[in-house]
Amino acid sequence: MSRPLPVPVPPSPTYLDKSKVEDLAQRFSEVLGFRPGDDIRGVVAKLGGEVVFGSTGHEDIESGSLIARSRNDFRIFLSALTSFERDRFTIAHEIGHLILHWDVTQKKNPGAIMRATRFIDPSSEIQKRAEWEANWFAAELLMPKKDFIESLPSDITELQRKYDVSAAAIQARAKALGVIGQVR
Repeated sequence: MSRPLPVPVPPSPTYLDKSKVEDLAQRFSEVLGFRPGDDIRGVVAKLGGEVVFGSTGHEDIESGSLIARSRNDFRIFLSALTSFERDRFTIAHEIGHLILHWDVTQKKNPGAIMRATRFIDPSSEIQKRAEWEANWFAAELLMPKKDFIESLPSDITELQRKYDVSAAAIQARAKALGVIGQVR
């Protein structure tokens, strides 16, 4: 008789403050030699993961998700309906879940498969917190604060080209850094 597969669990947050999460993203990019505009899929490959287009079969056809069996055995699923620029942020976001949340999730649920998806329980402060942390990580990885601020003032199209992200990601980063008025 075969053993049943573990039930996937959502990521557990670290509860690190935003600046600590950004520091982790900076160190991560330094260790891997990742710079703004670099190939984010190469990072996934270095970590032992895989990027695939399609759905995990759990209502994520319009967004990305992550299934992680270990830190170096994971798949990031991308929607066929999104842009290359949005996909870069999604990949960085899912890497954020892996780097930030794998150990915490395993400590709470030993041997569990971690499954991160955009569709979280809106009443769960824990799930919302994990999403924020992954977003902070992704924003810092793709658009490092120091580099972003040094690029200002600038046209949004120039910033999109430099960081290879969507206009929405540029605007969100500028707003989060309090420099939205310097992006034209």
